[in-house]
Amino acid sequence: MKQKYTIRVADIEMNVISEESPEAVEALVGIVDRKMREIEGASRRCSKSEAALLCALDYCSERIKAQRKIKTLESRLQIAETTVEELELENEKLRAQLPGGAGIL
Repeated sequence: MKQKYTIRVADIEMNVISEESPEAVEALVGIVDRKMREIEGASRRCSKSEAALLCALDYCSERIKAQRKIKTLESRLQIAETTVEELELENEKLRAQLPGGAGIL
């Protein structure tokens, strides 16, 4: 259920609507606030708007990297699953060749 929250990021207060829990919103606000303050602290001439844009760019960069990692891991998982299936079939064939048609577990 959507809920309205009043948040404060980098000394800017605003209202947001989210389906997330209060704890999740608070955690997200904390992450963004820390990142904004880190960016502002690194460059005193950086405006809040510029810091917000840099924060968004950093987030997008991290997201793209995470998506690439997920794709790589999904591909590796698919290969592993295929290998397991092939090995299970080979194992069944080998068990069938054992005397008595069954093997030792």
